Amino acid sequence: MRFVRNAGALSQVLGKARQVLADTAEEVRADLVASGTMPLDSGRLQNDATTVCTRRLRQNRVAIVSDTVYARRKYFNPQFNFRRDVNNQAGGRWFDVYLNGGKRLMVRDVFVRRMRGG
Repeated sequence: MRFVRNAGALSQVLGKARQVLADTAEEVRADLVASGTMPLDSGRLQNDATTVCTRRLRQNRVAIVSDTVYARRKYFNPQFNFRRDVNNQAGGRWFDVYLNGGKRLMVRDVFVRRMRGG
């Protein structure tokens, strides 16, 4: 058996995979906002300051970043008395459901669906 590497096709697949990775992160961010688990007072943390960072996309890495001075304090201290009049599920550690909770397979499933063209 002989194996021939098609560099053009490989480059095309990797390019699509990187774009799908960025789109997947954006879909997770949108799901996070829709789930109502982030603290919401003025809306800055949830709506303006939480974005998808694609600076390291060439290394196949993306990040969902909350760029406020209080985001870390709110995330890692779930004992705060969070307002729940707008987001009824508001609390700390809002990514835990994606890391080891009920939505932990969502990232993989979204990526696979988008790679398949869905």
